[in-house]
Amino acid sequence: MTKLRVCSSSLAAAAALLASSCVTAQELVPLQLPQELNLVGLGLFSVPDYYGSSKNQGAAAPIIRYQFEGTKMYAQLIGPEATLNLVDRNDIKAGPLIRVRQRRDDDVDDEVVKRLHPVATATEIGAFVAYHMPVDGRPLHKVIFYADMVGNTNNVYNGATGNLRVNYVYPFEQGLMGKPLIGNIGFGLFFANSNFNQAYFGVRQSDVPVFPGVTPKKLDGGLTSIKIPFSITSQVDPKWLVTFAGRYEHLLGDAKDSPIVSRRGDENQWIIGIAASYIF
Repeated sequence: MTKLRVCSSSLAAAAALLASSCVTAQELVPLQLPQELNLVGLGLFSVPDYYGSSKNQGAAAPIIRYQFEGTKMYAQLIGPEATLNLVDRNDIKAGPLIRVRQRRDDDVDDEVVKRLHPVATATEIGAFVAYHMPVDGRPLHKVIFYADMVGNTNNVYNGATGNLRVNYVYPFEQGLMGKPLIGNIGFGLFFANSNFNQAYFGVRQSDVPVFPGVTPKKLDGGLTSIKIPFSITSQVDPKWLVTFAGRYEHLLGDAKDSPIVSRRGDENQWIIGIAASYIF
């Protein structure tokens, strides 16, 4: 396996790890690994205390990927999301996914939000599709188009949510200190229905005694946030790769205007950290 191929796979893994980020990240935006290899890794990140929080906390996310021999199909676990690619092609990936979203309860730091109605851990099942479009003759220089849609399975909210994303992947010719280096930056849209926004950003009548001055109302769905993931990956050893990665998310609409965000949190959500991956 060449260093170029290993570095390409690491970047995709790290970008996926960052976008999904950790067990506490609310919105997951995974990239699929474009090469045939197996790897295991771990990321350590600073993530929002709850969806919409102004404070961050530390969290870890595992990376595990297994390539089915003789095919382009694979299974992977990245943080709280598992995917299975069932398409035997290089440029298209598609298949089912399972995702877990964090709970919000009295374990959060904010003294008001911790006393609001709790939001249970949510499990989601859906599907994803991705297209890897080469930019020129270099296999690592590409644009990746991605979409997914999932539904909740345990009645935390009703209906579906979805992501649309485009990522630009660029291999730096000079690298870093003689090591392969590849960068990634993306732009994503997260869509949620009214029931999702009500569950995560809504204030109920029972919350008014602990959140004075708020008036419960029904929140609308639609475009809920925009996200900008970014990462830099370097191969530091033939078997080890290190990635510095982050994601900025800006809440929109009723999610942004919710008093949970506007009065107790922040419409700007940041995730940042580092991940290491081992090729086997």
